[in-house]
Amino acid sequence: MRRLALVLLLAALAALNGCAYSAYGLYDDQRLMDTITDDKTLATSIKTALLDENFSGGWSIAVYSYYGNVFLVGEVPQNMQGKALAIARRYKPRSVTPHWFSPAKSDTSNLYLATSLRTDLIGAKGLSSTRIDTEVNAGRVVLLGVVKDDAEKQIAIRTARNVKGVTSVTSYLILPQRPGKAPADAAKQDGTEARDLPPSPVPAQPPAQNTPQNQAQPAAAPDKPLNT
Repeated sequence: MRRLALVLLLAALAALNGCAYSAYGLYDDQRLMDTITDDKTLATSIKTALLDENFSGGWSIAVYSYYGNVFLVGEVPQNMQGKALAIARRYKPRSVTPHWFSPAKSDTSNLYLATSLRTDLIGAKGLSSTRIDTEVNAGRVVLLGVVKDDAEKQIAIRTARNVKGVTSVTSYLILPQRPGKAPADAAKQDGTEARDLPPSPVPAQPPAQNTPQNQAQPAAAPDKPLNT
């Protein structure tokens, strides 16, 4: 019975999840109305193109756009990933960032986990859940959207990590941008790197060792999307 209630809840929330264009979402979104409209149009155009061109993986790719920066999220064969990127780039977005899930299995269904995640995001104090778009695949969670500040971003990440059944969280949450701001600046603002490459986990750093003062030190690794 509890599972059925969660499924029904997901259906009721489907209009909000992955869509910041409901009445409440528009009121609470940090973007200007014109920017929201442009982003929605861009994402819809790319999604339609993926489906119209007999692209077999089109249905499995979710398309999001924030300030003209496009994100493709889904599980598609490796030989189809380049075609998806090429289709998205035809529409001249400011950047295209793919997040491809590798095939995997989980004891918790995507539907159930997505419902649990959305429920916890709604209940999190200090967080406007309508700003957060989510994608779930075999225990792996991707967070996208525009949050008002870094504190809200951290609340969203922490909430997602604490959901039972979640095995990893990747955040593409960004802070509000000024009109005309370059994608690279936005990436620094969010602590992630805007680029046309799949995200990769930040490697664990070995313990610090004493080195001679005149010995060259290795360069610091660039920031990468959070993936734990």
